[in-house]
This record gives sequence, structure tokens and C-alpha cells, in this order.
Amino acid sequence: MVEMMKRIFLPVLGIVVVASAVCLVSPNFEAAQGPADEHVKLELVSEQNALVSGEELFLGIRFDLKEGWHTYWVNPGDSGEAPRIEWQLPAGFQAGPIQWPYPERLVTAPFADYGYKHQVLLMAPIRLPARLRAGETENIAAQVHYLICHDVCIPGQKQLVLSLPVQNRPAASLSRELFATARARVPKPKPRSWKISAASLGDEFVLNLQTEELTKMLQFFPFHAEQIENAASQEMTVFPGGVRLHLKKSNHLLKPIARLQGVIVLDSERAYSVDVPVSRSSKMSTRD
Repeated sequence: MVEMMKRIFLPVLGIVVVASAVCLVSPNFEAAQGPADEHVKLELVSEQNALVSGEELFLGIRFDLKEGWHTYWVNPGDSGEAPRIEWQLPAGFQAGPIQWPYPERLVTAPFADYGYKHQVLLMAPIRLPARLRAGETENIAAQVHYLICHDVCIPGQKQLVLSLPVQNRPAASLSRELFATARARVPKPKPRSWKISAASLGDEFVLNLQTEELTKMLQFFPFHAEQIENAASQEMTVFPGGVRLHLKKSNHLLKPIARLQGVIVLDSERAYSVDVPVSRSSKMSTRD
């Protein structure tokens, strides 16, 4: 992995610097531009147009990427780095974890990354304190660290600020459809009706899924790096009542793993989080 990261980043160190830009509330402030700003726009957006005491609010970092550029999922794959958000919140506000939409597999043989092209919204829940005064305005800020790649990779960081009023009744914001689209791509817990097992067999892991949901394509995205070969094809076979997915083990996997944790995507439209114990038996079990 270290040698691979050197292969990607060292050739461009002479021309790439950290992109730093600041967005302030003051209309007289002119944001500094960095190399990444030519290829991606970031915006801090809210699902609602106001803050309500004691309730939960969803905020998101919207990435709009130029054609050919991409950023990364929580597990970036063979290279890259996932975006990080450093929230700067008013007293009493509490931010939850990022809710990651399932990614695309971005293949540049012999490697593959997991990430996003065109547009993605990284949402996070914000718990609001019980006592906010109606009529006041609160400023919410986020320092976003990210990496975008095309033929070269450019790191960037941007300070974003959003001002929202405190009201008794909020309404949906202009970004509500953006949140609905992103939420549809966030993996759900696997259905209770599923029977899923995993086995370590030779140089591959085999996921055995029994489900009534029909699928023509099945993909697995691991939460943890260096467990599977990201660029290897994931062969799917169908049997009565289910499907089986063959995942080539990573060449960097040095010891057996106890569980396969990640996201299963059916037909590029339904995604579920899975956490499956890995059997070392030659027989596949249908028990979690």
C-alpha cells in the first residue's frame, strides 16, 4: 500500500499544494482560491431552513465535481483518502457520524478505488440543545479536508459557514431533494429475512446470500482496506433461493479475518450494511 501511494502522489508533489479556501459570512470577504477549486465546488447545506430547540437537523457537505474527477468513500480502496469534516458548532450542538452513500468502483487497472463522481452529499445529523431562543441566528461551520483525483490527485481543504435562524416550526429547505437522493443511497440494515454467511476458501472469500429479492448484479464494498482485491471481478452465481459472490483475497492480507463488514449493493440501486462472521469450514452456513 505504501509503495502504491508513493506511485500516485510523489510524481505530483512538485505541482500540487494543499488547496485552502475560506468562506465567511461577511460579503466583503474574498475567498482564497487553491488548485482544487478549479475542479470541485463545496457547499454546506441544511435539510431544513431553520433550527428548532431539542430536535435533530441534518446538514451535509455537497461536492460538485467536474467531469473526470472523483473523491472518495469511507474506504477509498487502493489509493486516496476519505473526506474528513471538522465541525465547529455553537455550544450545546452535537454532530453525529457521516452517513456515507454507497460508492462506485472506479477502476484504473490494475487498481480500483471506491468513490464518487459528479455529485455527492455527505450528510450528518446534528442534535440541537433544548434551549434556543426563537428569532436568534446561529452560525455553523465546517472545515472540510478532502482529496480529488483525475490524472493527478489534489488535496484540498475548505472552511464553510452556514447561518440558520431559530424558529418554532421549520420548513424544508431548497436542498430537500438533494438530501432525499443522498438518503436513498445510504445503506440500510440488512432485512431480517436474509440468511447470509461467509467462508474463507483458499484465495477467496465466498458470500452466500439467501433472499427472496431477485437480483441481476451484486457488489460488495468492504469497510476495511486490504481484505479483498478491489480491482478483481466479483463473480456472482445463482442457486435456488439465493446468490453467491466470490471475492478474491487481497495480496496484502497477512492473517485470517474474523468478519466481513461492508455494503452489499443489489442492481446498483439497493444497498445494505452487512457484518458477517467468516467461517474457515469448507461448508457454507446460512446462519449469521
